Amino acid sequence: MSDQTRRVWRAGPVTLILVSAFALAAAVIIPVLAYLIYRNGSALWLSALLIMLTALALLYAWRFGFHPQLRITDSDIEVINPFRRHSFQWDDISVIAPGENGLLIGSEDEAVEAWCVQKSNFASRRGRLTRADRIANQLLDVVELYDPPLENEETGIRIRRARPDESGLLTRLERAASEGALAHVFTPEQYPYPTASITRRWRDLLGDRRMHAYLLELADGPVGYVAFNAHTVHHLGVVPDQTRRGYGSALLEFACLEIYAGGAREAYCWVLTDNHAARAFYRALGWTETGERRHLEYPPHPQCLQLMRTNPHAPRRSL
Repeated sequence: MSDQTRRVWRAGPVTLILVSAFALAAAVIIPVLAYLIYRNGSALWLSALLIMLTALALLYAWRFGFHPQLRITDSDIEVINPFRRHSFQWDDISVIAPGENGLLIGSEDEAVEAWCVQKSNFASRRGRLTRADRIANQLLDVVELYDPPLENEETGIRIRRARPDESGLLTRLERAASEGALAHVFTPEQYPYPTASITRRWRDLLGDRRMHAYLLELADGPVGYVAFNAHTVHHLGVVPDQTRRGYGSALLEFACLEIYAGGAREAYCWVLTDNHAARAFYRALGWTETGERRHLEYPPHPQCLQLMRTNPHAPRRSL
């Protein structure tokens, strides 16, 4: 492997400067003050207390400022926080994304936030790209060395993981795929597309270690998307000018194979009852209705029905 798989990240430059200034002040100002009190010959206990505070301040600066690290090697990624260490094998990683208290790294079994890589809530709300986003993308580049995108040279299709900074792209793709096909359900005049809400949903999904989001790309860029967890395909779509070319089927088959590979006996999805084209699409690919119903969270809260497809390679249940 290249040197890209052997790197160390610490806290950002601004944080290190502030911590260094704090440590320098603690190491100089407080001891000087303690010495002056000692020379004065009064309140010697106060001098001792100040020396203890100096030691605690330096320990705090080291433990919370200089000690936290993020290390990667050929085999794993290690998160070193002030009081705990965590490591993940590259093959097990399911999420890398900026979190509330650090860079979120995790598998389907556990997740941890690397304190040394922070993204402010202000930057997250504004959709600004920061050092945390750049590091997340660098780490995902390494993940793709171990779990490369699915590519078909004949068709030019490439299916890759969606990146944590692509919530806006996924929103645009979903809007393009939905507005034309579902205009009879969500009339634009009455129910404008909830762009902000959908963007937040994608942002949350991309930071969910149990969810998997993928993009289907052609030479000109992404044209479709799919998102699923261990048993359910939650989102699937292709932009209107690229439909009826097998891209939706390819994304759905990819998601099902991933679900089956995790040991699921069935894969599930939900489709709008009034989306007759989508229902026909799923039926043609072997999906059947389960009888379950629910209502969508977005106005006018149309009804959805659940579909299921059995894993053809799952062992049959014994009687």
